[in-house]
Amino acid sequence: MKSFELIVAGGGLTAARAIKAYRNSGGEGRIALLSEEATLPYHRPALSKRYLRGESSDTPHVEDAAFYRDHDVEVLLETAVTGLDLRARAVTAGETLGYGKLLLATGARPRHLSVPGVELEGVFSLRTVGDSAAIRLAAQTAARAVVIGGGFIGMEVAASLRQLGLQVTLVHMGSGLFAQLGSSELSEQLASLYSDQGVDVLVEEEVAAFGGDDRLAYVEAKTGLCVEADLAVVGVGVVPNVDFLADSGVVCDNGVVVNRRFETNVPGVYAAGDVANFYDPLYERRRRIEHWSNANYQGTEVGRILAGQGGGYDTVSSFFTEIFGISLKVFGDVSRFDAYAFEGSLAERDFVAFYGQSRRLTAALTVGQSETSEDRLQDLIAERAPFALGQIRERQLAGNGS
Repeated sequence: MKSFELIVAGGGLTAARAIKAYRNSGGEGRIALLSEEATLPYHRPALSKRYLRGESSDTPHVEDAAFYRDHDVEVLLETAVTGLDLRARAVTAGETLGYGKLLLATGARPRHLSVPGVELEGVFSLRTVGDSAAIRLAAQTAARAVVIGGGFIGMEVAASLRQLGLQVTLVHMGSGLFAQLGSSELSEQLASLYSDQGVDVLVEEEVAAFGGDDRLAYVEAKTGLCVEADLAVVGVGVVPNVDFLADSGVVCDNGVVVNRRFETNVPGVYAAGDVANFYDPLYERRRRIEHWSNANYQGTEVGRILAGQGGGYDTVSSFFTEIFGISLKVFGDVSRFDAYAFEGSLAERDFVAFYGQSRRLTAALTVGQSETSEDRLQDLIAERAPFALGQIRERQLAGNGS
């Protein structure tokens, strides 16, 4: 049985960052990187934006092949971990591989719709570089596209396909776009933006079926509404990849349960990135985050911890999206709040929303703010500042140089 000091299960950004931080922090021994995909770890944000639109044709790798060779990493592509033997400290991945430490960075997979016709040619989901390339190719001959889902993937793909010249209909079962951000004002302004860009937005509509003979011809909603389509992209969320851990002894609950140091209930086994349900000390509760910035941060931090350095999760989470040239950023956790206020408008590219809970600032959403202003907002969230809009706005204005 081949053995490694560290096995990293998963081939995404978290895995690449962990390996780099592990070596930079003095981590020794042989490393194995096990990835289900056929290519080295890469950045995913471009897949729904620049790469999908054909503005870039190169796979956005995190590190090149030389990096893994130079850092004594055995890369096993198209290799899925199918089992875990805790007693033997080994994983099953086509063969049995022993480990001293194991990092689970298996990420997540798209949630699929269980409706008739979902298997038709022309119906896609988006997670991998291969998915993005296939959608881009299909868009070259398509005239009409339907995008299902009003979250990050759905919004970004709808914008990109419209920029490619397709007639686009965005179908969302919720009451507003980006509803998970909890801002009805932003949802309304986003609907206006998409409408102005020529995208038909249908909210409170749920897909009942994809229709067509050999390939997609239309999308039918449960209300009976039918929309003609040559291309459909389903973006209705993801689920963590933990099936291989069933009966392994590793505790899973909406992902792999870990503490702030990314340790599971099993000594020597860690988890980070999209798959990790981690403890966030700022909010004093568990969270699972599915964004690039989290994978980047957690991968680096867990790599240092695996090498005997680092203290664990200690940051204000953040994520971003870009639609029709507008960058939208979120700092902190918008999933729970009991106070809310906003200023500005999306049309003016100057928008800020403030979220509070238990009389303290817990999150902020920004469009068109300076880097200094955003840093100040993150500091206020980290400091558990009172939800006092006058004081918050004063510091933010100072950051904008006003």
